[in-house]
Amino acid sequence: MEHTVHIDRPPADVFSYLTEVEKAPEWQSSALEVSAEGEIGAGTRIREIRNFLGRRSESTLEVIQYEPGRKFSLRVVSGPLPFEVLHALTPEREGTRLDWVAEADTSRFPKLAVRMMAGTAERQFKGDLERLKRL
Repeated sequence: MEHTVHIDRPPADVFSYLTEVEKAPEWQSSALEVSAEGEIGAGTRIREIRNFLGRRSESTLEVIQYEPGRKFSLRVVSGPLPFEVLHALTPEREGTRLDWVAEADTSRFPKLAVRMMAGTAERQFKGDLERLKRL
C-alpha cells in the first residue's frame, strides 16, 4: 500500500511528531497503546497494541531507518502480521510531502481474506494520514 499526503509543516516538525511514537493513538485509529524501549533511533524496539478488524493484537517493531527530517521506517519483529512501513519526508511548497509505503507478508492467509483486509487497511491508513495532516 502507498499513500502520499502534503502537510503544512516543515519536515523537521513532521518527523518529530511521527517519532513521538506514544502519540500514535492520536492519529492512528487502530492504535490503542504504543511505547518505545528508550530513545527513538535505528534499532529501537517499539511495543504496540492495536485493534484491527475487531481483534486486539500486540506487536513489537524495530526502527530500521532513522534519518531525522527525512526517513522513519519500522519492521515488525514479533506479532500477528509481518510488515514494514516507510515514512519518507520531502520538503515541498512550504511544507512536507509525506510518502507512506507499507508492505506485509500475507502468504499465510487465504487470498480472499487478504483482499478484504487490504481494502479495509488501505481505507483506514489513508484516513489516519489525513488525520495526521490535520493535527
